[in-house]
Amino acid sequence: MEYPGTKFTRPIRLTLLVLCVVLFFIISPTIILYTAGYRYDWHNGLLKETGSINIDIEPEDTEVYLNGIRLQEKLPIRLNNIVPAKYNLRIAASGYLDWTKEIEVKNKQTYYIKDIRLLKKNKPQLLVNEKIDNFFLSYNGQFILYSLIKGNDTEIWLRNNNLGQNILISTINTRKPLDIIWAEKNNYALITAAAENGYASLLVVNASNPSRLTDLTQILSGIKKVQWSNTIEPQLYYGTGENIYAYSPITSKSQVITENKYVDWHMENGQLWTIQNDISKQEYVIIKNTLGFSSEFNRLTPEDLDVAGGDITSETKVHILIARQETALIKTEKNSKMILTGRNYKYKIQADKFFISKFNNWWLLWSPLELWSYSQNEEPYLLSRSGEHLEQVVPLDEHNTLGLTWADKTAALFPYYLVGHEIINEKIKKSAADSENKIFYFIPEDKNKPGIWKLNY
Repeated sequence: MEYPGTKFTRPIRLTLLVLCVVLFFIISPTIILYTAGYRYDWHNGLLKETGSINIDIEPEDTEVYLNGIRLQEKLPIRLNNIVPAKYNLRIAASGYLDWTKEIEVKNKQTYYIKDIRLLKKNKPQLLVNEKIDNFFLSYNGQFILYSLIKGNDTEIWLRNNNLGQNILISTINTRKPLDIIWAEKNNYALITAAAENGYASLLVVNASNPSRLTDLTQILSGIKKVQWSNTIEPQLYYGTGENIYAYSPITSKSQVITENKYVDWHMENGQLWTIQNDISKQEYVIIKNTLGFSSEFNRLTPEDLDVAGGDITSETKVHILIARQETALIKTEKNSKMILTGRNYKYKIQADKFFISKFNNWWLLWSPLELWSYSQNEEPYLLSRSGEHLEQVVPLDEHNTLGLTWADKTAALFPYYLVGHEIINEKIKKSAADSENKIFYFIPEDKNKPGIWKLNY
């Protein structure tokens, strides 16, 4: 039935209905495909899936360029419906070094750029104008202990970075290199002078009260090994051929922990790790929590230790370099490899130095040719292999950016993205980083530039 004079006759209404149905079946799949990340490539006449790019870094007032085109969005940036391809990404901010990388966007995947803090553009500044032999930065970056050789003596100086003060705290009658070990979670340090069979001196210093020094060799002779506890309250462990002791710098008292009948030992959060000799099986046994609920952690065979002839003897010197949670790092005196071991695995890694980041228990192990990374319950990962002679590795920030000191330069590496910057273009004798305050300290090899220098990054 139609009303007289109507313009929407039945044929027209049927045509509109059919058109709406047709449009519905055309538009609906298009919307569904669009929201699912598909795009039509008009150039090639193909329907393609798309990906995304997610960028969230520091500082927030950063400019982002994709294939040279500046994006107008502010951080954090989420770019959807990106056609799969390779793109050149450049991130720039005033006063910072540019961060560039070629990225590849894949179908139905999001490429994340996160956990990055751009490095500032700055020039090094002279901090201590002396002919420094060596220096050691405290755990929180507040203090620096450094040594100067004067005639036949070595002077030990303490710098308070907060106050900008330098004071002489001790003079030791030696020209041999000294080692300084800072405690992990407080401002106590141990200044060690090695002797032929142990230590010539072991000076305990509180950086907050440096006038009070204690020489442990005056308390007990024959000390073979020393180690700070990794607790907030300062405590030092040391061992002789007979016993293992705990020393409190606060009370100046020592007490025997246990008889030292082990191949080697290490204290971790009050638990004593030991290496013991299983003569019957010609193996070394690693024991965790030896004085508590002791348990066999793992075993070291002659093959693990690369022992010539396949026999472990008293001459096979094995050391626990460090132990944390469910991981221990072992090294022999005559082997260039380290053994990274858990309860159910052992990895031999070509490395002679190591460092553990205080931010996330991230392990770094390296030799002049290789740099390895390790996280709990994961396999070690080779970050870098180069013939440039890697000398020092330091974490620069909480995002695991690394400072790598090579034979003739120092570079920053963003390890998750394998992006790097050269930050110092000269040979460096020693380096350290205050990763909380973002300051890189170093001694140049150039004799015309003596002293400790700093670079704010």
